[in-house]
Amino acid sequence: MPSIEKRGDRFRIMVSMGYDAKGSQIRKTTTFTPPSGVTPGKAEKMAIAFAYEFQKQSQGMIDLDENIKFSELYDWYETNIAEGKLKPAVFESNRVIFRNYILPYLGNMKLKDITTPRIDILFTRLRKGGGTKAMYSLKDKDFFPLGSRNLISTETGIDPGIIFRLANGKTIYKRNAEKVAKALNIPFGTLFKSSDPKGPLSIGTIKRVRTALSPVFNTAIKKGFLMRNPVTNSTIPVEQEKDQSLLNMEQCRALMKALDEDTNQRMARVLKALLLTGMRVGELTGLHWTEVDLENGYIEIKYNCYRLNGQYALSTPKTKSSHRIIAIPPQLAQALREQKAYQDELKKSVGDRWIDRGAVFTGMFGEYMNKSAINLALKQILKANGFPSLHTHQLRHLNASLLINMNVPVKVISEQLGHADTKTTEMVYAHMFHETMKVASDAITRAFSGL
Repeated sequence: MPSIEKRGDRFRIMVSMGYDAKGSQIRKTTTFTPPSGVTPGKAEKMAIAFAYEFQKQSQGMIDLDENIKFSELYDWYETNIAEGKLKPAVFESNRVIFRNYILPYLGNMKLKDITTPRIDILFTRLRKGGGTKAMYSLKDKDFFPLGSRNLISTETGIDPGIIFRLANGKTIYKRNAEKVAKALNIPFGTLFKSSDPKGPLSIGTIKRVRTALSPVFNTAIKKGFLMRNPVTNSTIPVEQEKDQSLLNMEQCRALMKALDEDTNQRMARVLKALLLTGMRVGELTGLHWTEVDLENGYIEIKYNCYRLNGQYALSTPKTKSSHRIIAIPPQLAQALREQKAYQDELKKSVGDRWIDRGAVFTGMFGEYMNKSAINLALKQILKANGFPSLHTHQLRHLNASLLINMNVPVKVISEQLGHADTKTTEMVYAHMFHETMKVASDAITRAFSGL
């Protein structure tokens, strides 16, 4: 039981958390101040109740049932489950999602009142007007000096991708806008204009909301707090299907030729590597020379590179199967040799300013490469050569489609992409396999048509 000691008009409360490796008792303390005007007996009873609640919270226990508010369940989940289970970047991303989109609507609801139709209403509201915070854009792009993006990113700690968005006329959150104004030494009101935050959320963002929300209820079910997950049968609003067609074989060859001829060969080599390997962008930016064996022709994928709170960090790849070894195609081997020679010369020119991460693809001073910069380079090359716009992640899909069309076995494709199993590959690329099967069906039909 907790220890309670009266000290003046307050109570000192101490809870035992067990013993450490040296046998010393671990204690956690707090104080409780009763409301003014209560009798000494009432104050003592309130202190005892507070002490037991403090003990439960300190030991990771809380009386959860269907009558508590969702915010209480989420606080318990974040502290006791999510922080130890999720990777840091996912954990922080989910916190933003809950704070901006979920808690404003569900936070004060009792668990028993959160039904599947209510989740559907949440998704519909987000789709119609899910923006929650004022966003800001530059009044005039001339305020943003040419060549200052990386410097401002470093000085403010803001992801370079956000700075690139701002420089290209996009909006950013107020806290980031304030940092930029301070770095440029320009009054906030002179530099920025606000925009209406109440625009619709994209279907992609709503899917992320659903992905973040469902595990909270699933965990509550496993712990015996709930009987059902209201997110399971919820429905995300539909949108008009966009054309997601990838490049065909001829266009891929043309793209590779365009990359060979592009003036920015540093970025061209990055894009070639993504196209030729199907690696995730974070896997490529987290690739080190120690994981590249040019002599034997293979790459070991061990890390995922991400950026959190203005700093680059490494984590394990997305799944256990994502830690894999893939073969280096001849075109990529040549590109990697060129990259090594280029990087060695770059190190000499930079001198002591070089940050030695050991990474294969880096920024101009050796730091890990920013994903947004890679995506921007891809879009510029595609636009300059008349190709449809693609995101860097679609180069991974493009790699998969080429392998499928070349009749590479699905197990090999699954291993190349680092999927957990072949079912994942078949599900993600079902439409491509369907087209391949139709070709096979037509071929067998032609084969027997002459009999």
